[in-house]
Order: sequence, then C-alpha cells, then structure tokens
Amino acid sequence: MFSLQKIFGKDDKFFSLLEASAEEARHSVQALNRVLSTPDKVPTLTEFRQSKEADRKITEQIAHELVRTFVTQLEREDIELLSAALHKIPRTVEKFAERFIISAPMVRDADFSRHIVLLDAATLLVVQMTKLLRELGAGRLDQAKALNAKLQQLEGEADRLILDMLRELYSGRYDPTKVMALKDLYELLEKVIDRCRDVGNLITHIVFKNS
Repeated sequence: MFSLQKIFGKDDKFFSLLEASAEEARHSVQALNRVLSTPDKVPTLTEFRQSKEADRKITEQIAHELVRTFVTQLEREDIELLSAALHKIPRTVEKFAERFIISAPMVRDADFSRHIVLLDAATLLVVQMTKLLRELGAGRLDQAKALNAKLQQLEGEADRLILDMLRELYSGRYDPTKVMALKDLYELLEKVIDRCRDVGNLITHIVFKNS
C-alpha cells in the first residue's frame, strides 16, 4: 500500500541512526569510566577504537542515507550537524585513552571518581535527548529544555572541578611532569562533557524549530 508517511519521512530511519550514535557515545564513556575506576590497570585502546569505529560507520551511514533520501522529517543540515557532534564524543574519549596509556605510570594514584559521575550523567542525558527527536511536537520542547538545563549544570560542575584539580596540581606538591600529564587528562575529560553539552544545545535547537 502506498504510504504518505514514508514520503514525508514519518518513519525516518535517521532517528534510529542518531539514537545508535548516541548509544555508542555512551558505550565509549562507560568503557572510559571502567578504566578510571581502576587506574592501576593499564588499558588497551582496542575497546575505545572499536567504539569510535562503530560510530564512524553510523556517521557514514547517515551521510549515505541523506544522499539517497528525498524527504527527511528533520532538516538535512540539522541531521549532519547532530551526527558530527555525537561522533566527537567517542573521538575525544579515544584521545583521552591514548594519553592515559602513555602517562599511566605517573597517574595511577589519581582520583577520577568525580569525573566518572559527571561523565555517566552527561552521556545518559545525551541518549535521552536524542530519543526526543523521534516524536516531535507538544511537550517535547519543555522536555528538551529541562534535560538540556541538567546538561548545562553538569558542564558548570565540570568547569568547577577542573579548577579544583588545577588548584591542587599547582600547589607545588607534585612533580612537574606529573602536573603536565594530569592537566592534559583533566582538560580532555572536561572536553568530553563539553561535547555532550554541544549535543544538548543542538538537540534543543532542533526541537525548538520543529515544535
């Protein structure tokens, strides 16, 4: 039977692909949190590269489908921007893992427990916000704003956390090489939170335009 829904994108495949990308971003952070929970064990890059590679394939599939699809429920530019923003999360996580492995002998005694809480909460919100796109309409904008406000709060907490960490590092009690290594790692963890914030802002903008 001829389907007007299909023509106008009501069964748009892009929702599933974007949700899969958000889930992959969360998986990469969950893997990172397992590493941060046991800093005395040096990780391998395998799991992080697998996550980034899986998300890269999703991103490529989105680009491929955009070429093949005549009509989309969301604007093409918004789909492309959101896809790129989501992909930056596992990419940044992998960069952190690379630096962590290099500096592992110096940072094994570092406490990342506060980062773990923030990272987990931020990626959970990213997944929840991405799922809002599937059913745009009444009430979604309020939900998007509420979830995004939580993301902004987490980003603010991450900013305060890195200041606390830097204040401790610059106290003069640490070897300069260790200071450099930890500063680099703390800044990358903050950047992961920033990537999540960027996704939240973009989704809120998309929901607003389609409300």
